[in-house]
Amino acid sequence: PICLSAQCGHTLSQQLELFKNIRPLFANKPLIIVANKCDVKMISELSEESQKIFADISSEGIPVIETSTLTEEGVMKVKTEACDRLLAHRVDTKMKGKKVHDVLNRLHLAMPAKRDEKERPPFIPVGAVLHRKTMEVDPPKRKLERDLEMELGDDYTLDLQKYWDLMNADEKHDKIPEIWEGHNIADYIDPGIMKRLTELEKEEELREQAGEYDSDEESEDEEMQEIRQLASQIREKKKLKILASKEKAVQGPRMPRTAKKVQRTALEKEMEELGLEMADKDNSHYAQQARRSRSLLRKRKRAASEPPTSRTRSQSASKPPRDQSGIRDAKMMKKVKTMMKNSQKGMNKESRRGESDRHIFNLKPKHLLAGKRKSGSTSRR
Repeated sequence: PICLSAQCGHTLSQQLELFKNIRPLFANKPLIIVANKCDVKMISELSEESQKIFADISSEGIPVIETSTLTEEGVMKVKTEACDRLLAHRVDTKMKGKKVHDVLNRLHLAMPAKRDEKERPPFIPVGAVLHRKTMEVDPPKRKLERDLEMELGDDYTLDLQKYWDLMNADEKHDKIPEIWEGHNIADYIDPGIMKRLTELEKEEELREQAGEYDSDEESEDEEMQEIRQLASQIREKKKLKILASKEKAVQGPRMPRTAKKVQRTALEKEMEELGLEMADKDNSHYAQQARRSRSLLRKRKRAASEPPTSRTRSQSASKPPRDQSGIRDAKMMKKVKTMMKNSQKGMNKESRRGESDRHIFNLKPKHLLAGKRKSGSTSRR
């Protein structure tokens, strides 16, 4: 490439002299002279001597193409010319080789004879035609994000949503959630949903106008109205039963502890009616159990009424609980409880129930963590 405007720091004559010096290095190779920065100065605006130098170069078979990387003028022409020259150079080198005769002997070119005078031109797709036009004419350069960043500097922000292809341009910067109510939004994207929605709305309007949704309660007879009334009462009754069942304690015992005791006389009378002989009822098991329980109850009442002395103290009297023994009053009881809670704080931090708790929650033996054992000694220590 040669800079026509000499803004690269070297004059045009120095650049041409450099090209003459390095030209022997590119012998037997295709060359193209690219005259860059034609938007600043073109070859026609140079002096007559410079124009004559470029004319001599082009007369030698080296094309001179004017380009501009800023406006991209002539860039596509350079690409196509370089591809054509490289392909032609490759074909020439192949033709000069020794293997070309063997290849040509294997080739056969068939020329089909015309069957009629009808013209059958080749079919070229529309896309290929458009692509060929864009190759011939340089397309306008679109500003890249790098160019915008260089222009704006610190005020530049990367905005990829401006290139989105949407029907409404105002919706480009709307915030779209990826996950909504536990579902992925991408799974429910339908491009034709609005069209189907309008069709459904029109169909619904037509149904409403036709009177499809009009209620026919007035046309019902008395029997049908009575059935509907009974059904609503049944539903209300079901709701009340459900609420009442929720209020019950299902986990508790079926028979409450406060149930009345069955009287002995009533039980004996019922057994006699059923045909059971109750002659020796005083020596029965339930009578002996009742006498034993009554005597125990009288003994406990008597022990509770008498003052507790060393001689008169009853052996059946229950001992005080261990957490209350040796405590004078309620004040001392409160102090004991606080001391007990404070002594347990350290053990709670260590997740222990008490001083004797030595439980290891996570046992990690070496043979489960050290990996696969290799051949050799079985010693692990």
